[in-house]
Amino acid sequence: MKTSAVITLILSAMFSGSALADSGQSSAPAQIQPILEKMSVAANAHDTKGFLAAFLHQPTLVFVFNGRVIHGWNALYKQQLEWWRHGKSDAVYTQTGPTEFKQLSAAVVLTTRTLTSRRTLPDGKISTGSFAVSDIWQKLPQGWRIVYSHESWAR
Repeated sequence: MKTSAVITLILSAMFSGSALADSGQSSAPAQIQPILEKMSVAANAHDTKGFLAAFLHQPTLVFVFNGRVIHGWNALYKQQLEWWRHGKSDAVYTQTGPTEFKQLSAAVVLTTRTLTSRRTLPDGKISTGSFAVSDIWQKLPQGWRIVYSHESWAR
């Protein structure tokens, strides 16, 4: 699914006017929250496979980071390994507020989280930062998966 198709899916879900009251919508946050918690543990352990387990393992996955677009799980996996120096990073991530959930349909949820990061740079200086992550989750036969993610850092 191309980026425009994902956006079309989201917009059609938002404006379809379908009733979601009996569709299990209230259970989506309860189902996704434990996955986010596992992702957080994996991120702080710099476990790339564990962190990316919730992402769609397909070429159609889209990950946007500060204006750069990465297409496909394999490309994101390779990049994440580099970002975490093949598990040798000392980055520590802390969520700074509750996860925001926006149910777009019975099978599509938008989450937004704010976090901080602290790491040691190669010159020994400590770097800290704040960033936000918005993920579009889709309920698939294998469970909830992130099909589109956008991460941006505050400067």
